[in-house]
Amino acid sequence: MNSTTADPLFQPIRCANCDAGPEQHRLLIETRVTHRGHLHGLPLRVVVCGRCGLTFLNPQPTPAALQRFYEREYYADAKPISAEARMKEKDWQRTILLPWLLAHLPPVKNWSILDIGCGYGEWLRHFDRSNRLLGIEQSESAARAANERFGVEVRQCDFLANGYDAGRFDLVTGLAIIEHFSDPLAALVETNRITRTGGFVYLQTPDLHALVLRKGTPRYFKLVHTYYFTLATLTSLLRKAGFEIVAARRRPAMLSTSDALRPGNYWSGELDVLGRKTAEVSLAEAHAHAGTGDAPGESAALLAAAQTRDEHYARLTALYRVPAIGRLANHLVRAGYKLTGRNTKRVDFHTAQIEALAAGGKKRSVLSD
Repeated sequence: MNSTTADPLFQPIRCANCDAGPEQHRLLIETRVTHRGHLHGLPLRVVVCGRCGLTFLNPQPTPAALQRFYEREYYADAKPISAEARMKEKDWQRTILLPWLLAHLPPVKNWSILDIGCGYGEWLRHFDRSNRLLGIEQSESAARAANERFGVEVRQCDFLANGYDAGRFDLVTGLAIIEHFSDPLAALVETNRITRTGGFVYLQTPDLHALVLRKGTPRYFKLVHTYYFTLATLTSLLRKAGFEIVAARRRPAMLSTSDALRPGNYWSGELDVLGRKTAEVSLAEAHAHAGTGDAPGESAALLAAAQTRDEHYARLTALYRVPAIGRLANHLVRAGYKLTGRNTKRVDFHTAQIEALAAGGKKRSVLSD
């Protein structure tokens, strides 16, 4: 089965932010579907809107193809994991995301909270027990695990057909989920519908403008990410959907110091955006609202720079197998680098620091306490 049959798997789309048609979309990169399943091996084209700079797959998997993928195939390769191990794996949500979110909200007590794409329900368990915690998850296996292992009340359904009453929730969250929707504006308008006026939406997603990519840049662009956001394009969609921006930040890439020289362990920074519902908005009204964004050439220029860094990373591969942090430090010193610490805990690496390291700069401060 392929995208040229009577039951197409892909369809062309217009820009979700400014409604520009395919004739205004510029090719950014071409790759193929690597996930197992009925879409495996099919070509993917990532484009940049020539009007507003929004980046997305086009053509895009049809809603039916995506629904089949998430319900049956997305978690097919996932390894069994205990509830305790799952919580430990997701502890960064408690230590990095939750403090920032709570600092910008009124006291979160006795709220009704919904997490979209809740997976196994780990994020919801970080909130105070006085709140009513609900989740939506398309994967049958993940939804079942969330109910059985973590006691989270989860509906297994498509978010756009969730069936919740209007104004039901005080807070709706979506961690690494907005980039998965085939129509993010429709998803945000539905979020508006089920959120009370004055209620909040919190989104966390990869930052396109913080790409720090491993060798083989196309691997970052994949089927499950139908959209790639910058702070400008994500906040534009939220405003179109009836939310004002309460707080927003760009977080740098993170990695462990013991893996500091492994390009494959770098990942892009993240966006955190908190919005407050100010008005009821229909999808037609949202589409009619003019969207803002980035200079269309900005994402393409940053991607080109990321691709050139692939060759710089090759200079560091000889150090990949250094087994101990002490020996790693000695190798770096002999190579001419200045180390500011030997902290084996997690550290922040800003893009500029990573670029300096990848370019082979001498006597740079590349590790920090």
